[in-house]
Amino acid sequence: MMNQARGFSFDRAKEHHGKNRFNSRSVTSFTKWLKMRFKEGRYPPIDQTEIASIVQEPDGELIHSPADLPRATWIGHATILVQYRGINFLTDPHLTDHPAPMDCFLPGRLTQPALRLAEMPKIDFIVISHNHYDHLDHRTVDMFGNSVTWYVPLGLKTWFERQGIHSDKVVELDWWQSHQFSDDVRVTFTPSIHWSKRMPWDTNKSLWGSWSVKIAGFNSWFGGDTAYDEELFREIGRRTGPYQLSFIPIGAYGPRYFMSSQHVDPAQAVLIHKNIQTERSIAIHWGTFQLTHEPFFEPPALLKEAMNCENLPQNRFKILKVGETLVLKKTETFLQSRNTPVE
Repeated sequence: MMNQARGFSFDRAKEHHGKNRFNSRSVTSFTKWLKMRFKEGRYPPIDQTEIASIVQEPDGELIHSPADLPRATWIGHATILVQYRGINFLTDPHLTDHPAPMDCFLPGRLTQPALRLAEMPKIDFIVISHNHYDHLDHRTVDMFGNSVTWYVPLGLKTWFERQGIHSDKVVELDWWQSHQFSDDVRVTFTPSIHWSKRMPWDTNKSLWGSWSVKIAGFNSWFGGDTAYDEELFREIGRRTGPYQLSFIPIGAYGPRYFMSSQHVDPAQAVLIHKNIQTERSIAIHWGTFQLTHEPFFEPPALLKEAMNCENLPQNRFKILKVGETLVLKKTETFLQSRNTPVE
């Protein structure tokens, strides 16, 4: 049975489609969040003198040069600039100071974006994982406007149109659907374990997910926000992997009794790295905003411990500084992809 809503149709034949919203396995509510905040109290203190240790000046000359080899620059939080063969794309760009609808709702940005809009190369397209404010910032959307193509989860196109983005500039996809951006560029929306909400009345009215982007022989994956499910991530690896480079969240995981159904911790991030069959990964979703109750600088330390426990070389899951660029070697770029056809 098909149900018409918000410019698209829910398909009850799909497990993640409900009657008038998407089905989420994340367990959360505003009331539960308030109870958790009351129980946990203030966020852990941050040594401001350590902030400089996770930031570096971006290499502007490199960023504005032709990308004969794939490269990725961490702009901050979940924002990565990926460049290869004349294509430049961004993940969940957030270039302003606050990750909430009101500036007073959560602490402001602790590390500034590595690149401002005027400092970026021409961006071809942007992928959005979901509609939470630290991943979908309306002020940043206004900055890029109709100069890019927006890839968004099912249910978000009407939001972008209300922001003034032209309909033909928004590609809205369901899980496992793909779109051919150009002859050499294929973008596929893959699942994640999360949820969506921007207003009190729109819980799970739009979808959430991760993104597989293949540019010629270079295959990359962006995890967005997600909890852990081994079977799901192995399926992503089988259907759209293997990958040469992935961007996997490692932060915003504490306390686990509240966050485990929506965000992975560093040990689970390493399991995702293995499950999806990726050669290299970059740690994201830490070091920018203080969103949860783990110590601010803890995620990289726990990631290193988890890599040791899994007997993996540390350089396979890279902890970049904000502004740092990773350039892949040619031998890492042209691995044979084994892709199961998707929609």
